[in-house]
Amino acid sequence: MNQNLKQLIELNRLESEILQLEPVEKRIKKPILKLEEEKAKLEEQKEELEKEIKELKLKLGKNELTLKEMKEKLDNIAKKMSQITEERELNALNIEEEVVKSQIDQANEEIARLEKILGRKREELEEVNKKIEQIDAEITLKSVEIEEKLQLLEKQRRTLFEEREKIIRQINPKIFSFYEKIKRWAGTTAVVPVRRHACSGCYMVINDKLFGEIAKGEDILECPHCGRILYLEESPESEKEGA
Repeated sequence: MNQNLKQLIELNRLESEILQLEPVEKRIKKPILKLEEEKAKLEEQKEELEKEIKELKLKLGKNELTLKEMKEKLDNIAKKMSQITEERELNALNIEEEVVKSQIDQANEEIARLEKILGRKREELEEVNKKIEQIDAEITLKSVEIEEKLQLLEKQRRTLFEEREKIIRQINPKIFSFYEKIKRWAGTTAVVPVRRHACSGCYMVINDKLFGEIAKGEDILECPHCGRILYLEESPESEKEGA
């Protein structure tokens, strides 16, 4: 077989294997990525809970301040009532006192309601923090195993790239440029075998004359239908077809 053709077949094989490593890397990282996605959602939930807790504390502070002011006002009314003898003024203070007492009751109820919500939100936050801690522990545990797999994968990738670069340095630059042009649209199917008298890239039948030339393996030949580089696999089945 033509040496340049052999190099193109090998180059195409290496680039195909390099490309196939990408989904392998994704599969290796998938468990960690899934955990990180779960953690990200929990972090958002945590942030929202912390925001709600902060707002609840502010509301509680305002209500407690209102309650303090109402109690002070009630004390002032009581003092005034002890100093006033006129019935008309006393009646007015009694009405004012009832209003303030009602406001105090409302403030106490609101404080109790807010404290109940705050307690629930704090429990939710605590639960979210526990889940985040559990996920962090899982990530740490899985990271060691995944890192080992990724290192092996990277070693395999480097080996493939080194072999690829070695072929690129050896191959005729014009032929390599020709191959690269086809690869732009055909990807890792730029160089394909002929099977059952057909291009295995576009599956169109090759005429007998071209098939015979491809079987010789002396030249770099293209599929007349799609433009891919064709070759005949060196196997007992292919040899039988060539005969």
